[in-house]
Amino acid sequence: MVNKKNENGSRRVVGTYTGAAIVISGMIGTGIFTTTGLMVEMGALGGDILLAWLIGGLVALCGALSYGELGANMPESGGEYYYISRVLHPSLGFLSGWVSLIVGFSAPIAAAAMAMHFYLGQIYPDWPVRIMAVVTISLLSVLHAYDLRLGIRVQAALVILKILLIITFIGAVLFSPHSADSTSLTQVSPEFWSTSSFAVILIFVAFAYSGWNAASYIGAEIKNPEIHLPRALIAGTVLVTVLYILVNYAYLRAVPLAQLKGVESVASTVGVVLWGTAGAQFVSALIALGLISTISSMIIVGPRVYEAMAKDSLFPGTMARLNSHGVPSWAVFFQALIASSIALTASFGPLLIYIGFTLNIFAALAVFSLFRLRMQNRAKVRVCRGYPVTPVVFLIFTIWMTVWSIQSQPLSALAGMATLGAGYLFYILRRKGI
Repeated sequence: MVNKKNENGSRRVVGTYTGAAIVISGMIGTGIFTTTGLMVEMGALGGDILLAWLIGGLVALCGALSYGELGANMPESGGEYYYISRVLHPSLGFLSGWVSLIVGFSAPIAAAAMAMHFYLGQIYPDWPVRIMAVVTISLLSVLHAYDLRLGIRVQAALVILKILLIITFIGAVLFSPHSADSTSLTQVSPEFWSTSSFAVILIFVAFAYSGWNAASYIGAEIKNPEIHLPRALIAGTVLVTVLYILVNYAYLRAVPLAQLKGVESVASTVGVVLWGTAGAQFVSALIALGLISTISSMIIVGPRVYEAMAKDSLFPGTMARLNSHGVPSWAVFFQALIASSIALTASFGPLLIYIGFTLNIFAALAVFSLFRLRMQNRAKVRVCRGYPVTPVVFLIFTIWMTVWSIQSQPLSALAGMATLGAGYLFYILRRKGI
C-alpha cells in the first residue's frame, strides 16, 4: 500500500547537487563521442562544429529555465506529463506520458545499456552484449526500486566518476605532444549555416543534449523545489555545455578534419591516433563506465512519470504504490521489464529520429504551457530569466528541428504519429473505463 508518510513530504531528499547529478548523467550519453564525425561528413568546418554545440547548449539552457519555472510552481513528479496535463489538456499530457513509457525511457535505457556493453565488447572479444545489457538494467533497477536515498548517493558517485573520466580524456588529448592543424578550430562557413545540412547537425546536437530536463521528472522528491529544481536544471545544463565544447575542442586539436569525416566513434579514433590500440581500449572503457550513470539516471526518473499517470487513473494503480522507502518500485520493475525486452530484441539504427521527433513535440508543448501559466497568474515563483524571449527561442529551434526531422526521415515521423494515434485511442478507452 502507499506509504502516507513518504507521500506527505519525507520523499523530498534531492537537493541542487544531486538533482544536477541526475541532469548531467541523463545528458551525457554516447552522442558526444559519436556525432562529430557525421558533422564533418556533412560539410561542417571546425568553427561550425563548435558553434553548433554552443547553440545546442544555449537552446537547452532556455528549456531548462522554462522547465525550472514550471517545476517551481508545480512541484510534483511527472515532468511534461504533469505540466501539460495541468496547464493545457489531460489528453495531451497522457500522450506525453505514453511516449515517455517507450520512447522517452525504456528504449533509451535499452540502447544505452547495449552501447555500454558494445564498447566493452571492443575490449573483450565475444562479450555477450545483449545478455549483459539486461543484467545491467536489472541490477540498477533493483537498486533504485529499493531506496531513493541510497540510489541518489550511488548516482552522485557515478556522476563524479563520469566527469572525472571526461576531464581525464580532455586533459590527455590537450597535453598530448601530437596535435593537428589548429587553424581548423576557427574555420567557419557562414553560407553553411543556412543549409539543410546545418539543420540536421543541430538535430544531432539536440539529441546529445537531451536529458537537460531530467530533474523535472522527480519534482515530488526535490527539497524546496522552488529553489533547488531550477538550480539543478540550470547548473547541470551549463556544466554539460562546457564539457561538450571542450571535448569537441580536444577532438579538433588532436585529429585533422579529413580524418574524422564519417567516423562513427570519434573518441576511439582520437585514442588510436594518439595512443594506438591501448588508447582505443582506454576510450572504450571510459565510454562504457560513463554510460552506467546514464542508464541509472533514466531508471530513476522514468517511473515517476508512470506513478503520476497512475495517480490520475490512467495507468494501473500499482504503478503509484510506494514501498517503505517512498519509491514506486512496481513502476521501476515494469520499466525494467520493457527495457530488457527491447535490449534482447531490437535494433536501434533507425530509432534516433523517431525518438527525437516524438520527444520534441512534448518538450515544446511543456515550454508553451509556461505562457499559459503566466497568463493565468499561476506562476507565483518566477525564475525564467529573459521571459518571454527565453521560451520563444526554445520553441523556434524545437519546431525548426522537428520540421527537418520530418523532411529527412518521413517514415520515422510517421511511426511517431502512429505512436501518438495509438496513445490517444488508449486514452479514450481508459476514460470510458474500458
